[in-house]
Amino acid sequence: MKFETNIEQLRSASGISARFAERRANLPVLGSILIAAEGGRLVLRATNLECGVEISVPAKIGVEGVVAVPAPIFAGFLNSAHGKNISAVLEGGVLLLKTERAAASIKTIPHDDFPNLPRVSAERSFSIKAADLQRVLRSVVQCASTSTVKPELQSVLLFGDVGKLVAAATDSFRLAEKSVPRRGSSVVSPLLLPARNAAELLRLLEGVKGDVELYYNDNQLSAQLEDIYYTSRLIDGAFPNYQQIVPKTFATEAVVLREDFSSALKSLAIFSDKFLQVSLAVEPSKKALLLSARNPDVGEQTSTVVATIQGEAVALSFNNRYLADGLSSIVGESVRLYSNGPGKALLIKDAADESFFYLAMPMNR
Repeated sequence: MKFETNIEQLRSASGISARFAERRANLPVLGSILIAAEGGRLVLRATNLECGVEISVPAKIGVEGVVAVPAPIFAGFLNSAHGKNISAVLEGGVLLLKTERAAASIKTIPHDDFPNLPRVSAERSFSIKAADLQRVLRSVVQCASTSTVKPELQSVLLFGDVGKLVAAATDSFRLAEKSVPRRGSSVVSPLLLPARNAAELLRLLEGVKGDVELYYNDNQLSAQLEDIYYTSRLIDGAFPNYQQIVPKTFATEAVVLREDFSSALKSLAIFSDKFLQVSLAVEPSKKALLLSARNPDVGEQTSTVVATIQGEAVALSFNNRYLADGLSSIVGESVRLYSNGPGKALLIKDAADESFFYLAMPMNR
């Protein structure tokens, strides 16, 4: 193997690939980046068997070949390398790298056992703007469960009707749903993308412009974004039928400025107890939300948020972070809060956008 390429492009590709290499791999090759020099390009591959990437980098290929190098070593050297170009040659199981200011030799790893990254057929696919895919995932992924008891709750649910992609996630204490437009008239059957893999896809989407092509089957989801091909396994399971628990009518509705509500929650977090409890009272007579938090070891605080209210007074307690997470996915100036009384979930919506809702369960204590 012998090649020369741009340092910046190879640095970026190696940094991304290294995130997908298995850090504590029982099989050493899973902790490596597989580099193939072929047809005027380098192809970098890495996988942790849950998800993986394939990244193409333009290069001048002197001798074609394939090599596996330890991901942290290869990416670490490139991260501190300077200059415009980097050249490499494989000699006796050692990859020799050279830039204008530095040179390194990296022992390679036998690559015969490196797993093939699956290519999902284009029979079931759709196109979506990168910005929309990023928005739909970011709006819900934080609500996915971190518990291993129910794998289906450790996922982001994706499904689509005509011209629309919907994402949802829940950990049983809160639920978020977001929809965005997409191209195509086909129905997208429910797909359970592991939340950790969805978070990696989100990072890949940063800075990507234009459209993303998504391909899927019963077991895998793949995405083609610019020079990166991403693939992830899907969870085999049934996501809860959450639509049936979302209330259609409400006894109380309040509209507040998002920034006012968010600032109050941030301030109250200082005084929250170990359960992060914050009390929320909707007071129609005062045209305000009364928010309070108390910690016996610190003190207590009460904040008032001006609101437009219709319906009955209600008092509830919530995990402060759960409320703050719901607001973080809202971009409009005003927020609508809906309640059906004590013990019932609080529904949060952007006052000017029906494409997102967030459901938070109250605390019982």
